[in-house]
Amino acid sequence: MYKGLTKKEIKIAKHYENITEAEADAEHKWAEANGLSFSGQGALSKAIATVKERRKQMVSMRLDLENIEGMKERAKVEGIPYQTLINSVLRRFLNGDLVSKDSLKKAV
Repeated sequence: MYKGLTKKEIKIAKHYENITEAEADAEHKWAEANGLSFSGQGALSKAIATVKERRKQMVSMRLDLENIEGMKERAKVEGIPYQTLINSVLRRFLNGDLVSKDSLKKAV
């Protein structure tokens, strides 16, 4: 059934085979909200351009082992790769969506 597909492609195919219509609708709405839904003429070109705009850069940095392990555990619970989770946390912090407990205490 999955002949010729990579492990990643098989994982994606299985994901979409096993989700409900409501889950698929939610994913579609998320994709639209994040500028990742493309259809119609030129859809492939738009998707490629978006991917190029969202390039990632490999970095090497030293992090506390407990932080890495904690992120890996949390990512497993969330069902996403841990590097994706770390990137999401960094993005939310930079957008001001994550705040420290101390700043919350000061606001109250």
